Amino acid sequence: MTDVRRLFVPGYYSGYSNNRMSLDIAIVLAHLTGRVLTPYRFRMPRRHPVDPDDHRVPDPMVVPELFDIPVRWSDEHLLRTWISEPEAACWEWEPIYDSVVCLDAIPPLDDARFADFRNGRSHAYAIGPRYEEGRDLHITTQGLGNYSSCFYLDDERRRDVVDLMRRVRPKQPYVDAADRITAGLGAYNAVHLRRGDFVVNELARRRISRAATVTGREIVSNLASRMDRDDPLVICTDGAAGEEIFGPIQQHFRHTVFLDRHLREDAGVRELVAGLPREGEAVDALLTQLVAAAARTFAGTLFSTFTGLIHRMRGFADPHAVVLYCYDDFLSPLARFERGAYLPVDDGPFTWNRVRYPVSPDACSWMREWPEAWCTQATVAAPHPVDAIDLSAAAAILVGRSLRCVEDVGRRPVLIDWTDPAEHPAWDLQVAEGGTYAVEIRYACPEESAGSTYTVGVGSGEELVATVWNTGAWTSTSPWLPLGRIELAPGPHTLSVRARDRVGLAVMNLSGVRLRHVA
Repeated sequence: MTDVRRLFVPGYYSGYSNNRMSLDIAIVLAHLTGRVLTPYRFRMPRRHPVDPDDHRVPDPMVVPELFDIPVRWSDEHLLRTWISEPEAACWEWEPIYDSVVCLDAIPPLDDARFADFRNGRSHAYAIGPRYEEGRDLHITTQGLGNYSSCFYLDDERRRDVVDLMRRVRPKQPYVDAADRITAGLGAYNAVHLRRGDFVVNELARRRISRAATVTGREIVSNLASRMDRDDPLVICTDGAAGEEIFGPIQQHFRHTVFLDRHLREDAGVRELVAGLPREGEAVDALLTQLVAAAARTFAGTLFSTFTGLIHRMRGFADPHAVVLYCYDDFLSPLARFERGAYLPVDDGPFTWNRVRYPVSPDACSWMREWPEAWCTQATVAAPHPVDAIDLSAAAAILVGRSLRCVEDVGRRPVLIDWTDPAEHPAWDLQVAEGGTYAVEIRYACPEESAGSTYTVGVGSGEELVATVWNTGAWTSTSPWLPLGRIELAPGPHTLSVRARDRVGLAVMNLSGVRLRHVA
């Protein structure tokens, strides 16, 4: 291996799906840098104790062994926890989920499309000429993240990378086994309901995820709008069939199959799985994803990378497949949820610009898979409303000492440090055509500061009263949120946004106000 340029990339020491996503990132990096992939630390943690009376030592489960990898690669360091390659050029990255990678000499920070792709993430890396030299390259990072939102590429390279990832296929014995299991089930729909740690983890404790409180009846209501109750329903879950949440589901759908039990209890399936080259947790996870991906209709769980990989498989098979979820994790105006699908509420060239969630920017990199993972056709931003009067943060008149205008990580102006409710921004505007105007606002605010009340009004005229919603983080900007309507006469006006109180650290980070004339 001394006559080739190698790329050393660590795996994300975790469960199957996160490990697989880390492998995806490593494969794309090897492809873009033209190097031989030399992964290390790609073993999964053991979740079950080793039986001391069993003299056999089970082999560690290594996810790359389950897939055909469409780049040159070496397994020489695959199981090592760490490596030392003094001759390699070392490059330390922040976690992938909070980073963007491009091929330019330097990240195009002033480019508006790049800012849309970055979507508030903190770090940007450029694989420029200095990393194209002949030395080995060692990139260290926490590799959790979807490749679809990690790599900022031109359209030709993006199509190339999508095709590359399409060729990261499970090895044929596992595909054949899944096909036989699928054939035995007949035509069916499928769901993935993540329970386990989702009921008690940090997302549940902070009430970001509703896994601990969602009911089976709510899930049935969503599924019934997409699935026929007479079709068999395959349930993929780490929960128990006896949990209360599954009662209404089993009652509504006339025939349900818990896939984990099917893999264990069906004699033919058990024999089939026993004959595979490898067995264990990762193989069960892979077979489950393949079976779920073959369903007529599939709905999963937001925040589950296991669900995300199923959606990607289905997207590769049918680019028009609708990404569905069993329930809405957010009861917020930022996220529009209908019949199991999150719908666009905003404009922008990328899906994560148009579908907004009240989470921090880094969460959008792993909480779901995006259509950009399988769609090769370039997306186009929605046109700006021609009748809109935009009042941006940069144009605001600031009343007070603390409130100030800065650029966010996307180089867009935003008003921050609104800690004194007595301070406020205002805009002078000239109205050419009098009448009714719809008022919209755009801001950012994390959960711990949400709840302040504010008004938007013109001079001594009517005021609209609203409450600041949780958008996920100070850097997670909301879509344009409708506040109501006001009447404006032709001529000059001064519009103000004033806080009535302050609940948390600050009222909000305000991006701007928009007025749209209503015919």
